[in-house]
Amino acid sequence: MNADDLLPRPLDDYLAAADAEQFPGLRPGAVRLDSPAGTLVHAAVRDGIADYLGGPMVSNDGEPFPASRHSDELAAWARGRVAALLGAPAGEVLFGPNMTTLTSMFVRAVEAGVRPGDEIVCTELDHEANSAPWRAMAERRGAVVRTARTRDGRLPAEAVAELLTPRTRWVAVTAASNALGTVTDPAAIAAAAAGSGARMFVDAVQAVPHFPVDAAAWSADAVVVSAYKWYGPHLGALWVSEAAAEEAVLPEQPPSAGTALPGRLETGTLGFEQILGTGIAAEMLLRRDRAADAAREERTAAAIVSALRRIPGVRLVAPPEPGERRVPVVAFRIDGVPADKAAAALAEEGIAVTHGTFYAAAAMRAAAPDGPEALRAGVSLYTTERDAARLAGAVGGLAGRPADRKG
Repeated sequence: MNADDLLPRPLDDYLAAADAEQFPGLRPGAVRLDSPAGTLVHAAVRDGIADYLGGPMVSNDGEPFPASRHSDELAAWARGRVAALLGAPAGEVLFGPNMTTLTSMFVRAVEAGVRPGDEIVCTELDHEANSAPWRAMAERRGAVVRTARTRDGRLPAEAVAELLTPRTRWVAVTAASNALGTVTDPAAIAAAAAGSGARMFVDAVQAVPHFPVDAAAWSADAVVVSAYKWYGPHLGALWVSEAAAEEAVLPEQPPSAGTALPGRLETGTLGFEQILGTGIAAEMLLRRDRAADAAREERTAAAIVSALRRIPGVRLVAPPEPGERRVPVVAFRIDGVPADKAAAALAEEGIAVTHGTFYAAAAMRAAAPDGPEALRAGVSLYTTERDAARLAGAVGGLAGRPADRKG
């Protein structure tokens, strides 16, 4: 099975079109800078899901008739494409409703190996979905949570390494901040963790859309992602190493799920149309020139940063340093204009940005202690420098309006 078997026309035909044409959700005049919260769906994903749902092969898996065998093959193919996208070695790819659910499931499945007095290392940079489940598990097990602190919105490997002890069992870290765009060095963190006998769980949700992920080079034990952050459907995926997968058991999983993987860690029958769409989205990224995409996104993000820096009254949160590697996520504030009001005003001009603390309140408080609420603009495959100019013009207008400053 391959992507072309699952689409009405070859995937390369879709990829030959201009980037804007590959995303049917784009509308004239709309500026979509909300991609850190979720991207538009690729045309191939849309068509593949529609063909599946409208065709004769819709079925549950596990049976000998053709439609059921097709579901088995479809799921196996999609798992393989996600593993390839993550650069993952042998192990298991699991699917679930979203990253939050998968992370909570995984933490629950490995907590039997954590004993009173053991330690878990979380970070100040992470999305709350990669810290709250570990903290809750530590409380249940009588373990200790140590938190690696950020420095100017960044998390150097040594901030994690200095917290490791022989009692550390797991390190939970992000590869790229969904709030600030700063990236970490998972390989260096994993090397330090291994030296203490600890395992590492990586949130790669914001990394995958913007640069190749290499779970093998990271020496990660688990990597979690969300397909809807990289042009797929609303579905989460989790790769788990062979060793971690074998030890992970959900104590409350019903017998109907079986004792084999992946069923032992997946909570019931999943949506095969979503699995199909995730596989197609993964294959789409694998076939693209990721280096060229990253360079273009970097230029567009740099245009946003440069324009915002020139507007009086606009402040970047954890601004990038020269030559610093980032994902194209820009957080900023407008003096005197509350973030929610600014986002609403931009929406009236057809510009979609997100606002708040982005489920990363600790990172935002550390980077902006005088007030963590901010606006966030994210660059994706369909973002242009014209979009950057539209954002800058609208933000400049807001920053210059005394009436808007009253909040």
